[in-house]
Amino acid sequence: MTRDDITGLSDCSYQQLRGIFSVRKPEKRTGSPSTVLAVAYQWWLKNLLFVTFGLGRVIQPIEKFPYKCRRLEHKSLDGCGAMWLDEKYRVLYAACTGVAARDEWNPSLSKFNYTGRRSRMMAIYIDEPLKNGLFKMHPILPTDYGAKPGDGKLDIADFDVELLDYGSTHRFWLVNQRAPYDANGTMLDANKYGANTTVDVYEHRKGDKKMKFVASGWSPNMHSANSIAVMGSNNFVVSNDRSSQLELTKRLDPILGGGSLVYHDDWWDNYRVTKAKLPVPGALVRGLDDRIYVPSLVDDKIRVFELQDPAEFKQKHAISMAMPIAGLTLDSKGDFWAVGRSKYDPTGRSSTNAIFKIEKFEKKLPIRFVPRKMLEDKEKKFLSGVSVARHDVKTKRLFFGGSHMPFMSVCERR
Repeated sequence: MTRDDITGLSDCSYQQLRGIFSVRKPEKRTGSPSTVLAVAYQWWLKNLLFVTFGLGRVIQPIEKFPYKCRRLEHKSLDGCGAMWLDEKYRVLYAACTGVAARDEWNPSLSKFNYTGRRSRMMAIYIDEPLKNGLFKMHPILPTDYGAKPGDGKLDIADFDVELLDYGSTHRFWLVNQRAPYDANGTMLDANKYGANTTVDVYEHRKGDKKMKFVASGWSPNMHSANSIAVMGSNNFVVSNDRSSQLELTKRLDPILGGGSLVYHDDWWDNYRVTKAKLPVPGALVRGLDDRIYVPSLVDDKIRVFELQDPAEFKQKHAISMAMPIAGLTLDSKGDFWAVGRSKYDPTGRSSTNAIFKIEKFEKKLPIRFVPRKMLEDKEKKFLSGVSVARHDVKTKRLFFGGSHMPFMSVCERR
């Protein structure tokens, strides 16, 4: 195991801090310019240069890792930015927008051409290969939504799943970035009003090609919702990746940190926003400990939040990854899988990807999180614009997709 394989929990030790602050003489209340610059470098500039911009980062070719990978190229597997794996029934569910459509309709990046929208939910049967190298698959169509303009149209940014009836029924919780309409059903200018983002709930029985609408939730606090984790009892948390729908503030968010968490309490039917300002959060996940793990597309921190009274998230920990993280998932063993990007890159097109497995050790205090690099692809042969990775514990296969990735990939251990 090399230094590249494991990233520590902190780049700045107590001894380093003591060395910085010992430059000042005890009797002085203000630091010298050199001290101020040293502190600024240690806490801000260093992270900006080497993490956010990826300056000097060494990228490894995929041949260095014990995996054999291949592309899954099909028009229905284009731009699959969110995925969930049913390990019991061996089905991978993927929300696929299409790369061209995502370039036209992407509220986070102020792309508001609603005529270019296209999104669908796909069911991929991962143990039923076809002769063409793909798997048996089919779309899942939404039904019973309603008759109002825009109803039933899917523009899925992310989704989470609850299992019902001993796993034979799936309850999909979708972050749906719909186009805006007024009360009369007239399409509004999305450049002015942004997306009309809702959390839509559907139920789907295993093997069906349709899913039935159950409920929908909306709040002005979900102004730029991009990810969701279900908490049980109809409660959920979503992340806003931006501070608002205004273009100017969006541009400042990577610097100022304008993202947030929004918790929906079903009992009181309210949406409470965290006080923390998060630097462009990626796809979050709920851990087996019921904490929420929130990655960042800007810095290298995975922030760990715990729900406390009164219905507010408090940060309890941070895991350092040495690069920005686009998304997190959890496998059936409780291990996290993180999609790293070599620099800040909202679409993933100009960066390369590294895939990390993060194990949690809690038998002895303090609790430790140990990341290990499992894959990297310098030439972008199979990992290009990845935002989600799903690990199948049974076969040890890894499935990859991305909202700006024109194919899916699968990698198997050699």
